[in-house]
Amino acid sequence: MLNGIYLANAKLHRTRQAMEAFGKVVDYGLKGDRLAVKFLFKPGSTQFYTDRKVRAPYDSWLEKIAERTSTNKSCLEIVGHTSATGLAAINDRLSGLRADYIKDRLEDNDRSLRGRIVATGKGSREMIVGTGKDDSSDALDRRVEFKTAKCGV
Repeated sequence: MLNGIYLANAKLHRTRQAMEAFGKVVDYGLKGDRLAVKFLFKPGSTQFYTDRKVRAPYDSWLEKIAERTSTNKSCLEIVGHTSATGLAAINDRLSGLRADYIKDRLEDNDRSLRGRIVATGKGSREMIVGTGKDDSSDALDRRVEFKTAKCGV
């Protein structure tokens, strides 16, 4: 429901209401095991997917995730993924770099998150689509995901 409220407000260009709804999506995810947010990347890169409609809200999302994670005193694991194209060792490294990129962006938005975010890479071991074409059909495989994590003492 919260995703629907966010999407409807975003489509109607109600930015403030959309981001309020997105903040609730983040809060809900932080209380559970996983944030329902994925950032998609260009093939073989740590740069975001090129479709402007897809990547347009990414900066706002990162700000809101940092804000809500800090406010809730939560900890996160950021998990990077790749498509099946390429060597496994390279995909493992690339997925970790994608996770590190998002971790750095969140920590740049809120320095209190330092030490509360862990970045890991899964390579192509957890694909969603699995076509290996490196085109828009398998864009979901080139992503980062967020999982809640236990905070260290």
